[in-house]
Amino acid sequence: MYNTLARIEEQLADIEVESLRRSYIATRPIFLERASAIEAISDFWPTVIDEAPPEIDRRIQPRDVPVLNCLVGIDVERLEVQDAAHGEPRSVKLTFTFKPNAWFADEKIEKTFYWRMSKRGWSSLVSEPVGIQWTDRDLTEGLLDMAIGLWKMEQEYAQDNGRGRTDVRTNDEYRSLVEKVGRTPQDAISIFGFFGFRGHHVTAAESEETLKRRRRMIEGVEEWEELDSESPPLPDAEIYPHGEEVALAFSEDLYPGATHYFTAAKERDAKTSDEELISESENPDESDDVHDEEQETRPTKKLKTSV
Repeated sequence: MYNTLARIEEQLADIEVESLRRSYIATRPIFLERASAIEAISDFWPTVIDEAPPEIDRRIQPRDVPVLNCLVGIDVERLEVQDAAHGEPRSVKLTFTFKPNAWFADEKIEKTFYWRMSKRGWSSLVSEPVGIQWTDRDLTEGLLDMAIGLWKMEQEYAQDNGRGRTDVRTNDEYRSLVEKVGRTPQDAISIFGFFGFRGHHVTAAESEETLKRRRRMIEGVEEWEELDSESPPLPDAEIYPHGEEVALAFSEDLYPGATHYFTAAKERDAKTSDEELISESENPDESDDVHDEEQETRPTKKLKTSV
């Protein structure tokens, strides 16, 4: 009986994936049209980021805010979707476009996340670290460059002996990164550390074989075996453990709901402005005191900084 229920749950999960794929095919042209429409609204994406869901908002440091105010575009592409019936829709490519700024030379920064299922049965997003061409202070305090250096070293090890992550753990660069990650409070890492996220090491071949096995079990061709849905802890050298959470928040919440976030912020600002005008007209002397008080107590993270 329990095996039957498990099969049913897996079938329902497959239907959700099919629905996501069809939804992407249907909405992609509309989101591209939206992107063209908001090009004339210079503060669109900074305003949306200012209203970001908590999974993103709590990762933004005060030093990140001026840079995020240079954001002029966000795009989410489900790059493995071929058509309404084929392709993995949970893999995404996030593209962030910035206007020229004093922090880095990149106009676009792209980060790709591949949905993978391990041979043990748990699934997660995996990625490769993406570099940023800093022209001023590195907001990640060197963590991003160290993560990229380690990744490149692993590629060289893998070419030499096929082992990669296993052998590199004996290297000084690996130990240095682990020590730096250990010394850095997770809640103090710049959101730009997000571009260094890697996740678990699950290859495309391993994921494909596990999915085939899962399909055989669902169809009753192979005896049912309960797979492990809980993923293990991330490697010690992972510089941004929140990477998957942040990627999902961008792709499933902030990006599709961007117009809602922008409109809500503007409506609230307009309402606040009207209330302040009314208050000032009724109590001209008190309004100055209230304004000064608000300036002193307002959180600094949400403060907009001109660039």
